[in-house]
Amino acid sequence: MKKSDDAKILTDPEEIMKLLQGANPLPDGMQVPPPVFTMMDGRIELYEQGKRLKAVFPVREEYYNPMNRMQGGMIAAAIDNTMGPLSFLVAGPAFTLSFYVDFVRGIDASRMLHVEAVVISRSRTNLILEATASDPRGKIVARASSQFQVLRDPG
Repeated sequence: MKKSDDAKILTDPEEIMKLLQGANPLPDGMQVPPPVFTMMDGRIELYEQGKRLKAVFPVREEYYNPMNRMQGGMIAAAIDNTMGPLSFLVAGPAFTLSFYVDFVRGIDASRMLHVEAVVISRSRTNLILEATASDPRGKIVARASSQFQVLRDPG
């Protein structure tokens, strides 16, 4: 298992995916990662236990808006596809109560969208996350916040 100096930070995408798939019992029909994550060719690059998750997504021309930039809904989907796995690793099955995105600038198909989601607050039944999406130079493309309801009995 590839780990950084801090044993709680995993940087091997395959190991993180195995952890995600075996982290918590799944309710019938639940898929981890979800098909939309796979469709967007997402790749998880870092997981800091209980705190943050980083993923990257290719920006494809089929995701373009009329201005030849990644459409806002696809940016939001990439953010959601990063927050969702983090929420599952931290708290198990949960569903989104609120999801807010502020868009800062566009990103084109020659780039990868980097998303980092962090845990802001966690209780027994509630989880609050924030995320930042940026281009490869670190320029912010969008930022988001989300509130999740943790399922106590996922069956």
